Amino acid sequence: SVANAAGANAVAVAELTLAHLLNLDRRLSDQVVSLRAGEWRRLEFAEGPRGLYGQTLAVLGFGSIGREVAKRALAFGMNVRAYDIALTKEAAAAQGVTWCSSPLEAVDDAYALTVHLPLTEATRALVNTDLLAHLQPGALLVDVSRSGVVDQEAMLHAATERGLR
Repeated sequence: SVANAAGANAVAVAELTLAHLLNLDRRLSDQVVSLRAGEWRRLEFAEGPRGLYGQTLAVLGFGSIGREVAKRALAFGMNVRAYDIALTKEAAAAQGVTWCSSPLEAVDDAYALTVHLPLTEATRALVNTDLLAHLQPGALLVDVSRSGVVDQEAMLHAATERGLR
């Protein structure tokens, strides 16, 4: 039989999301590739990371995965803003995050964005050029939502023009 086990992998996905944020900020994968190529570019890699502590994370989608991501981001000392159509101000406050009335409010000047939304007509290409333009230059994006929520062309444009990682 087939069963829907909503939230069963929320912790694992949240841990992976934070691992991706750390990797993007610290450029860990780039460092491994460089080291395996016999290069030691310590100074180059030391200049880039901002660190997660004190940075703002926008979480789009605050279901079981988004809540688990927020818990871990708060433990890293991040300021967390959350948007979800079902999220109330009271529920956000109870989780220790800032409630946002729109995705744009959540991402405005954020250093990092994680996306945990289902693909619906309302969320298709929700993360678009306009939304990405409101992130800080050099911001981090981790998309663990369904394909189609993030506009791939917009993401590539932001990576090229604004240093989105």
